[in-house]
Amino acid sequence: MSLSVKFLLLVCAIAVHAKPLSEEERQAMFIDIVTNCKAQEGASDSDIQEMANHQPPSTHAGQCLNACTMEAVGIMKDGRLSLEGSIKVGEMTGDAARIKNVELVSRECESTVGSDRCDTALQIALCVAKSAAAHGIDPTKELM
Repeated sequence: MSLSVKFLLLVCAIAVHAKPLSEEERQAMFIDIVTNCKAQEGASDSDIQEMANHQPPSTHAGQCLNACTMEAVGIMKDGRLSLEGSIKVGEMTGDAARIKNVELVSRECESTVGSDRCDTALQIALCVAKSAAAHGIDPTKELM
């Protein structure tokens, strides 16, 4: 099965998954998505390391890696943050507080755009970090 077909199946599985996923299941899906997006966007291991460390990307390829992952899980659609997609991803945690936090922060950032899809992903990430901090939310523990 080709890499693009596997990627499409993974995205479909995320979109239609009815029950919350365990932390291990979410991590495994995310690793698959990042691996596929790395190849698609020409990102480096350094770009992935920045993402893993919750740092803003320092390269354009890193920004595009973020855009690809956001698009793959439905957080970004048509060049904008998708409130509906963000809430669906939040629902994968099965944690009502996380879902509420995701909705709050996403509403504040849904109009954020950049100069292109990659810059938009960066601007969304920066907005989410700023909004989360303003509400006392740790994005690494209380959002996704």
